[in-house]
Amino acid sequence: MRGGGLRADRWIFGGSGPWSEITTAACEAAGFVPEQAHSAAGWTAILALVEAGMGIALVPRMASREQRREGVVMRVLEADQPRRHVVAAVRHGAESGPAVARVLGALTRVAGSFS
Repeated sequence: MRGGGLRADRWIFGGSGPWSEITTAACEAAGFVPEQAHSAAGWTAILALVEAGMGIALVPRMASREQRREGVVMRVLEADQPRRHVVAAVRHGAESGPAVARVLGALTRVAGSFS
């Protein structure tokens, strides 16, 4: 992500979880500190703020696929993309059970579709 024109933009931060820190770190890695204009707790609200012209936001691909809005343009970051690491916690020995194995397999397949 290059800081160029994004330095002057107002940013919409995630109001919960690590997304505010991810946004700040990505912008700082691009050489600038983002100006936080708004904060919202869910992707629907964040994208509604973007659509209303209230600022720009970093949005995970998963949310961008599920929350398409006509008034919002999505751009994939060229380099240094923030990454999300998802882990599954299961009771020791349960991972070989048929139901858990199916869920773990599905998670692995879906995660592979985002790479």
